Amino acid sequence: MVLGNRYKVHGYLTRGATARVYLAEDLIDKGPVAIKMLAPESIKSSELSGRMLREAEALRGIDHPNVVRVLDTGETAGKVPYLVLEALPGETLGDFLRRQGTPPFELSLSLVRQAAQGLCAAHRAGIVHRDVKPDNFVLVGPSDEPYGLKLIDFGMAKLDGSGGTSGTHTILGTVEYMAPEQILAEPVDARTDVYALGVVMFRLFTGELPFDTNAPADLLRHQLFSSLPPPSWLETDLDRRLERMILTATRKNPANRYRDMQELLDDLDAMVGVSASEVSQRPPPIAPDAYSPQTSRGSEALAILAEKFGRYATIPP
Repeated sequence: MVLGNRYKVHGYLTRGATARVYLAEDLIDKGPVAIKMLAPESIKSSELSGRMLREAEALRGIDHPNVVRVLDTGETAGKVPYLVLEALPGETLGDFLRRQGTPPFELSLSLVRQAAQGLCAAHRAGIVHRDVKPDNFVLVGPSDEPYGLKLIDFGMAKLDGSGGTSGTHTILGTVEYMAPEQILAEPVDARTDVYALGVVMFRLFTGELPFDTNAPADLLRHQLFSSLPPPSWLETDLDRRLERMILTATRKNPANRYRDMQELLDDLDAMVGVSASEVSQRPPPIAPDAYSPQTSRGSEALAILAEKFGRYATIPP
C-alpha cells in the first residue's frame, strides 16, 4: 500500500488500544517513517478520530529532541485518518522494564531528566499529555551508548482551549499513573503530568509500582486516597533527595506538588550537577494531603467513592 502517493507501507510494527503503527518508506525523502492509523474496530468512532487529529495538532506545536516529531498527516482512500511520524528504532521504556527489570541508577536518572525535558516542552506549548507512563516513552540509540528518550502518543493530550476534561466525562489515562483529579475527570494541568512522572520515577528507582495490586477497586482507592510509600522502603540506599522529589511530585493535593514540570527538572538538574543550585527544600505539605474536588460532579463522585471505601478514605473538610 502507498499512502498519499508518498509513503510505501512495508509492515506492521505494534498496536495500542485504538490504533496500529506500521513501518513505511518515504518515497520522496528516501527514509523510514512510522504510520499511525486507527484500528479497524475504531474507525467509526468520531471521538477516536478526533483524538488522532488532536495528536497531530499537539505534536506540530512541539519541537524538542525528547518528543516524537509528526511529519505529515493524511487520509486513506477509505477516509481513515493517519499520522506520519519519525521512525524510532528502539523499544519502549515499558518493554525495557519488563524485559530487564530495574535499570542502573545513572541510566534511570538520565531517562527521568529526558522525560521531564520533553514534558516541559509540551507544557510550554500549552499541552498536558495525560498518559505519562513507561509505555509512552521510546528508548533510542545504540545499546552500548547512553539511551536517548522520546515521548510519544499524544492521543489523550489536552490542548489549551480544549477544556479540562474529555467533554464526555470519560476517564482518560492509565490508572496506575493517574492523579486523583484525572480519575475524577476534573480539570487537569501540568501538575497532573508531574504526578504521573513521579510514579514513573518510583518504578524506575525501585523496580515496583507504589500500588501494585491486581484488584481494580483497590488501585482506584489508593490513587485517590493513599499517600505513596517511601521508595526507600524498597530501595534502602536510595538518595533521600530523590525520594523527596518522588514524594513531592505525587502528593494527592496538586498544591502540594511541584508547581510545574520545570521545578521538578530544576531539582533533577541540581542533583546531577548540571545546575549550580541545590535540590530545593520544599515547604511542608498542606495537611491533610487530600484531593479537594474543583467541580460539583467531582465532589459527588468522590463522596460516593469515600462511602464505598469507608475508613480508608479521607476527604478534605
